Amino acid sequence: HNLLVIEDTSQAHGARYKGKMVGSIGDAATFSFYPGKNLGAYGDGGAIVLNDANAAQLARTYANHGSVVKYHHTIEGRNSRLDGIQAAVLSTKLPHLESWSEARRRNARLYTDLLSDVDGINVPREAEYALPVYHLYVIRVAQRDSLQKALGERGVSTAIHYPISLPSLEAYGYLGHEPTDFPVANGQMGQLLSLPMYPELTEEMVRYTVDCIREEIGALV
Repeated sequence: HNLLVIEDTSQAHGARYKGKMVGSIGDAATFSFYPGKNLGAYGDGGAIVLNDANAAQLARTYANHGSVVKYHHTIEGRNSRLDGIQAAVLSTKLPHLESWSEARRRNARLYTDLLSDVDGINVPREAEYALPVYHLYVIRVAQRDSLQKALGERGVSTAIHYPISLPSLEAYGYLGHEPTDFPVANGQMGQLLSLPMYPELTEEMVRYTVDCIREEIGALV
């Protein structure tokens, strides 16, 4: 259909899809270097990758106040330049990305192995053609809020990514949608819970988290 494909790879640094690195599949892709991402800078940052030289030059121009040659502005642009400190931090971290990703996968697979038989818990599944990097490990549970509270009382930090579905945000109220227009998104909105996930997470910590979930979910179901 001659459509452009733009990848949102903000949370997928180093992931693969059908043998290809994400970010290399479509016409353009965006990466976030927010500190909490798998490859994060010291402050905010990001990158765009494109497979067209003209589009890439336009992006560079727009990100540099609309200028290619200093003091000559060909378009209205903005300042989206990555500063040297952020670049230095990213350059230092980049060689470790693959080992960090493998640690995330190891922890995610342990979570999945230990939680797959727990009634009331739905775990993420890996497709054969994909190699994920688990920026987050998100389970689905009907008693989400009660379980989160119980885990917190036992020292297990969890998070909700994200508490409001896009159609429900005030910013899109002008579109006039009703909650019933998006039953799947709004139905899952109150069930998603992110478990601890980072490269330094140990097997002991994963097993403790799972033990707590097993004990607490049994009292909630």
